[in-house]
Amino acid sequence: MTQNAPKKSLPWTEEHTAFCYKHHISPAAKSLWQWLMMQGYIGEEVEPDLSEFNATVAKARGSGYSHNYLKQIFNQLVECRVINVIKQYSWKIFKLLVRPVEWLKPPRKKREKNLQNHNLSYDSDPSNDISAVTGDIQQQHSNSDINLELLADNGIHFDSDEKEVLERPTNEIKLAILMFNLRGSFEKSYNPEGFIRQCLRRRWWEFPRNYNLLLQMFGNSTEWDELFPSG
Repeated sequence: MTQNAPKKSLPWTEEHTAFCYKHHISPAAKSLWQWLMMQGYIGEEVEPDLSEFNATVAKARGSGYSHNYLKQIFNQLVECRVINVIKQYSWKIFKLLVRPVEWLKPPRKKREKNLQNHNLSYDSDPSNDISAVTGDIQQQHSNSDINLELLADNGIHFDSDEKEVLERPTNEIKLAILMFNLRGSFEKSYNPEGFIRQCLRRRWWEFPRNYNLLLQMFGNSTEWDELFPSG
């Protein structure tokens, strides 16, 4: 007589529950999140079929969700960055990864910290507000110039009006360039500008596999703080 394989335990914590409350994740979306967590290892690519999730729902409540509602709760998880869709095969089958709960707690951005410092250092004089806005605009232009030069130094060229790319934080530009080099650089990419654009949009350096590789390469160096500033 063969023994049954041990049932996989759900890696759900109070932090997951708190995240649901904070972001108003519906009970149905929460159930889908938990089901997706059981389909593989957290942070690894899986290819779930949402119709299988609907079948488990039907067993529990007598009927499954409508296609539209199923899409709605799935999109809620995407919008909250709980899951990252890598490829869509049909309306119900995806290649995706479920993010670890640690990834759902991004560090404070330097801009937010600077805003706090302004609030502490300045009084209610309207001229201070004007100075702060002017400073932000100047900083934005400065970052654009730095990013444009940084990309050009690595053989990747953008027009100076490419705001989507050039106005990103410089550390993200550096991370995108690193990802480009790790993926084979110019030998494997005939469209480096397109690669950089997609990398920034989807934040490929946050994928656990990529993050762990960067951690191995730079974790013990001062460059790590430049790539991942705590803000």
